[in-house]
Amino acid sequence: MNPIVYAIPVFFLMILIEIITTVVRKKDYYRVNDALSSLSTGMLSITTGVILKLGIYTLIYNHTAFISLNGDALWVWVLGFILQDFFYYWHHRKGHEMNILWAAHSVHHQSEEYNLTTALRQTSTSFFSGWVFYVPMAVLGIPPHIFLTVSLINLLYQYWVHTRHVPKLGWFEWFFVTPSNHRVHHAKNRKYLDKNYGGVFILWDRLFGTFMEEDENYEPIRYGTLKPLRSWNPLWANLHLYIDMGKDAWQTKNWKDKFTLWFRRTGYRPSDVASPMTMPDIHAYQDYNPGASLTLQIYAIAQFSVLVLATIALMAINHATPYGFNILWTGILTLNLISVGWLLEKPSGLFWMEITRFTLSGASVFLSNHFWPGYLDAWPWQFILVSGSISILLLSKISKAKNCLNQKTANNMT
Repeated sequence: MNPIVYAIPVFFLMILIEIITTVVRKKDYYRVNDALSSLSTGMLSITTGVILKLGIYTLIYNHTAFISLNGDALWVWVLGFILQDFFYYWHHRKGHEMNILWAAHSVHHQSEEYNLTTALRQTSTSFFSGWVFYVPMAVLGIPPHIFLTVSLINLLYQYWVHTRHVPKLGWFEWFFVTPSNHRVHHAKNRKYLDKNYGGVFILWDRLFGTFMEEDENYEPIRYGTLKPLRSWNPLWANLHLYIDMGKDAWQTKNWKDKFTLWFRRTGYRPSDVASPMTMPDIHAYQDYNPGASLTLQIYAIAQFSVLVLATIALMAINHATPYGFNILWTGILTLNLISVGWLLEKPSGLFWMEITRFTLSGASVFLSNHFWPGYLDAWPWQFILVSGSISILLLSKISKAKNCLNQKTANNMT
């Protein structure tokens, strides 16, 4: 079973604690739409990982390792942990410096808030190239089980640093990544751009000249990307930069640019397609926050909570289920996540969107039991039928109430 399954309840407990702390301290660190968007991209990342994991590290290790280091020796584990964090630094840094790598990594930076849900905002496309940076570890003979474990530890460590509630931590700031120096990394203020890439150790940044301390006398930090996403669609969040680069490659007349723009400095566009990118005024626009009633937000949270349980269930059984089953349910969960985003930003079409997703979800249960009997009990079908019917009725009530409110407002204006 994927060990992330065991971490998910802890993640959500910490998010709940942070939300309570935010309310008690009277801060504005959370928005429902932004938080659900971040969590949706994280869920999409782990579900697509079910069908896209290729075991590349193991393959390289088996065919290129000079030696096979003793996987039971403590020094090998320590070496693996340090090497993984070192190569993570370069993976992370190049993820900010090269167009095609930024297209994947930018997902993590799209949130315009900074809280623990931001930590879970992960890309679904890094498997294309991320493995390249860890090839030296495989060649040096770090066993796959050590690489997998230390990579997971590195990822889990990074969770807690995505908060605004923890101040600077004194001497700890000199050696380790902390909430303070990682806030700098997520900032899009000019002074802070492209700084603090470390995963566990901030020493790499100090060594290679990319460290920047959080300056409490500097202007307030603004989070997000220089080119705002302005969407709650998790699929679009992952694909839009690839699509933009594809359009540039198609439109440019320069054949060299068609093939090299993908590997040029982040933000590069062919001169016959667009002017060179300039630093925008990040204080000149408001964060993306389309209006949604409190009732609709509660409805979206309820629907999303069900999807969290469904995702955990898929993660718990995917190691034992057929590949076709995993593909089907990854697609259905993706559709459901897109629908939740739609609920929070689209003014129309909500009713039919919900009918469509519940119908397809129910049909998928039927197909699963037909083609892969024994992996699903009868209750998912019954749950979808009952909850779908209740949800459609509730959404109908919400839509009518919204229409009445809009009509009343219009009458008062006239």
